[in-house]
Amino acid sequence: MPLSSQEIKEILAILEESGWDEARLTIDDVVLAVSRNGGLGLEPSASPPAPPAPLSQAPSPVTAGPPPPAAPTDAAGHQVSAPSVGVFWRAPEPGAAPFVDVGDTVEAGQTLCIVEVMKLMQHVAADVAGRITAIHVQNAEHVEFGTPLFSIEPV
Repeated sequence: MPLSSQEIKEILAILEESGWDEARLTIDDVVLAVSRNGGLGLEPSASPPAPPAPLSQAPSPVTAGPPPPAAPTDAAGHQVSAPSVGVFWRAPEPGAAPFVDVGDTVEAGQTLCIVEVMKLMQHVAADVAGRITAIHVQNAEHVEFGTPLFSIEPV
């Protein structure tokens, strides 16, 4: 059953009123993907993605083995890495100011970003005090366990 143009307009109106930056809706063989910010993370696919594993079956970062080799970074200093697989968010909500920017001074325990996995928001905090010298990933980018997120020059 294809979507009518009126149904598509209603879906777009609902998404416009929401706080979401992007969404993908699949109904039968129709995929509707929309984004406010140029399509970050929404790649067309040949088939619908497999549903995620329930949390009780998802591998734990602690038992999943060693982290993958870190990607080369262009800034020296202490590295803060992704605690799990997920989506990297620089701000607490769409439209809000980022938690930190390059050049900001941070305290140990201060929130730097959020890594979202299966709608669970995991706050990532600085484990040393210092100055942010680099942010290694883009907002809304998918990250893997161990991906370098920030470089901090300790003080």
